[in-house]
Amino acid sequence: MSLKLSESKEVIRCCYKISDTDVECLFKLVELNRPISAEELASIMKLSKTTVENSLKKLIEIGLIVRNKDGEEGKRIGRPKYLYAVIHNAETKIKQDLTNCASKILSATSS
Repeated sequence: MSLKLSESKEVIRCCYKISDTDVECLFKLVELNRPISAEELASIMKLSKTTVENSLKKLIEIGLIVRNKDGEEGKRIGRPKYLYAVIHNAETKIKQDLTNCASKILSATSS
């Protein structure tokens, strides 16, 4: 992703109204560039699974990541395992959303 994410952290957090942890989860998913389970992401980030799952839920709601059932798991008993990944056009979506957010801020301050 060519978007300078590290320089955009505060802007992304403000525009999407998400926490620092949510942004860090997004950045880590972009960095890993592969589907990953909540458990593995929590382990990598040294956070609780619940904290990571809450962040992933927010990121799904705003449309930056997707959740899919793990296809390699076969038919097992119990809850399905899910893998999370950044959407394929994340950079474009983030740029558009930040542009829209900036426009709203500018129009509010020019009134």
